[in-house]
Amino acid sequence: MKSVIRNVAIFLAVFVVAAAVACAGRVEEKDVPTPQPPEPTPVPRALVFPEDDGSHAALIEWWYYNGHLASEDGEEFSFHFVIFQTQDRDGSESFEVGQAGITDVGREVHHNISSDGFTSQQPSVRSSAEGLLSLDLGNFELDIGPDGSHQLQVEDAASQMSLNLRTAPSESVMLHEGIGWMDWPFGWTYYYSYPRMRAEGTILIEGREVDVDGEVWFDHQWGDFFVVGKPAGWQWFAIHLDDGRSLMIAEVRGAEGEVLAIDGTLIQSGSEQSVLDLEQDGIELEVQDYWTSTQTAGEYPAKWRLRVDSIDLDIVMTPSIADQEVPALPYGNQAAAYWEGRVEVSDTASGESLGLAFAELSGYVEPEPLGWRDAKR
Repeated sequence: MKSVIRNVAIFLAVFVVAAAVACAGRVEEKDVPTPQPPEPTPVPRALVFPEDDGSHAALIEWWYYNGHLASEDGEEFSFHFVIFQTQDRDGSESFEVGQAGITDVGREVHHNISSDGFTSQQPSVRSSAEGLLSLDLGNFELDIGPDGSHQLQVEDAASQMSLNLRTAPSESVMLHEGIGWMDWPFGWTYYYSYPRMRAEGTILIEGREVDVDGEVWFDHQWGDFFVVGKPAGWQWFAIHLDDGRSLMIAEVRGAEGEVLAIDGTLIQSGSEQSVLDLEQDGIELEVQDYWTSTQTAGEYPAKWRLRVDSIDLDIVMTPSIADQEVPALPYGNQAAAYWEGRVEVSDTASGESLGLAFAELSGYVEPEPLGWRDAKR
């Protein structure tokens, strides 16, 4: 396995639990369901941009964004925004769900927003002559224009929070594994990133609207695959270094909790990029501290030292705020909770600030009991 397969565990867990709740009543002994085997691995094709920012005929797909934003007065904010999509095997219907987080860095406050529910729609409405993608989940909206500009909106009326951003077309693309495609033990996936999209818009937080701008990291992934839960999971980092370099690093764990791979992709200032390998590039990721959630009891890594010998990088990464956990959706199993948040990057030797990052930590919360796993009562 050569890269992280990210939030799909959340999406699949939600569907499993939702189905279990819908069929609640008398609990009967049943076999534990297993995922359908993936379709035969296709021959990968070359990606085309920005056309491939749109939707694809795939079992699983998502559009993920994180960003570091600032106001004219120097206030700092960060966010993540993601819409997950799954389709029927015959492609006749799709389902979407969204999650987002907004962090007020100065006030050390983090807010989570979930979509109002699942959205089911016909695939034909996902694109039009006016754009590459249009998704509307009520309080989550995502539109991608034919020029590669992205417009994303999320709001939570109850808490008076919202995010409205527009990004300029990306000047560089990060093709993971060199071609933006991976074959791994549980299926196949296309995966690429725009690591530094310029963005501007507004944040409404605690009833106060602020004009902001900054840089956004965009991840797009689709394919036919599945992921198991704890102890399997990953640590994933999207790193913006002040010298202009952009770096994705991922550590992936298997079904027994063993580390299967640590690798990444680097883009130098501009568009030159390279694939990083654990042994060849001397990658070492060391967890130096932990944080325990009071909501889910998940124990998450909370400080890291990252070394990449081939590029002379030795940094420490520390969360800006300890609690940036994203609990499972209201109708989901808490095993689908994950940690997603802003991280400070500093030089290991001197402590000098070197940039900012986003970390995603999955597979750290014990699953709750599910009725269909129990014996007959």
